[in-house]
Amino acid sequence: MRIKTRFTIHLALGLILWLLGTGMLLVILLEGILPMLGIHITVDNEGLIVGVIFGASTLLCIALFGWYFGGPIGFIMTWIQQLSKDDYKQPAELSKIVTRKGKLRMRYSLYQEVLQHLQSLGSVLQANEAERTQIEQAKQEWIAGISHDLKTPLTYIKGYSALLLNEQYEWSKEEAISFIREMDDKGKHMEELIQDLSLVTQLNRADGALPLLKANQDIVEFTKRVVADISNNPQASNYLLHFQTDSSAMHVDFDAKYMQRILQNIMINSIIHNPEFTEIFVRITDAGEFAAIRITDNGIGMPADTVAHLFQQYYRGTTTDAASEGTGLGMAIVYKLIQAHDGTITVESKPSQGTTFTIRLPKGNQSVSENS
Repeated sequence: MRIKTRFTIHLALGLILWLLGTGMLLVILLEGILPMLGIHITVDNEGLIVGVIFGASTLLCIALFGWYFGGPIGFIMTWIQQLSKDDYKQPAELSKIVTRKGKLRMRYSLYQEVLQHLQSLGSVLQANEAERTQIEQAKQEWIAGISHDLKTPLTYIKGYSALLLNEQYEWSKEEAISFIREMDDKGKHMEELIQDLSLVTQLNRADGALPLLKANQDIVEFTKRVVADISNNPQASNYLLHFQTDSSAMHVDFDAKYMQRILQNIMINSIIHNPEFTEIFVRITDAGEFAAIRITDNGIGMPADTVAHLFQQYYRGTTTDAASEGTGLGMAIVYKLIQAHDGTITVESKPSQGTTFTIRLPKGNQSVSENS
């Protein structure tokens, strides 16, 4: 039953009881009590007596109505005020509005839905507050980590620069080139970190604008090239990468630059966080209106907590005991870039059972595929 209907019924019943009660009171007083007290009722004073009784009854009725209908509203307003002050605990008076059997007392049952929604809202706000605290803590840890990650290569650059500028030593050409190469590597690493920060800032903009240069392309051939490039990467020299597809061509509208970033991030993560000789399978399947890209490894897998927070910004979880490298933004960037392509990504993983990422991208114009 809706609050409006319930309120109308309660109000109607209250008015009926008031009228009946007032009528009975008048009869009892005029016909019974007053004559017994020796008070004679005349035509002149009868109207006055009826008016006084009716007025007293009306005042009593107003007080009872205020208590019955207004009391719960006051309780609700106090609860809302408590929530507005970031106090999400249930009010101490909540136990007083229910019976021993756990049911709401009659006058509070009138606002049953409101009270239920407030209780639910309080729980949600409390959970959100705990999540905000957790994210803020992760953000502070992330800031400390990224500061360290930027400081480390900078220390190398400054150290090698000092060696090259030291006039007390005569460095050979090979030694100088070695120092410069190290400085170049550390500079590239810093550039990658800064690019991650810049990209995530773009993705977090209020308007969500990201200049995608989409083109209708064959995702099968594109993914095959990315897998080949990563296979030739020195980092992947002791890993086994496989490419499979059940379709020779599948056209999707995507931005080649960002799609390469998506696939590389996932596959490089599978390499970095797994031991040597781990096998990585990349498979493309036709999923009706979508092209599905599954990236599966038979590595060490991830615990449930890591899976739950994997796409969360600032999360720097790792599946190994080694120190985490990078900004902690890689998988968050992947998630948002796939969203920008109107796609979805899911992950399944358990410790010692490997990990599977599934990307689903909407297909492009089928006529383009047929004419290609």
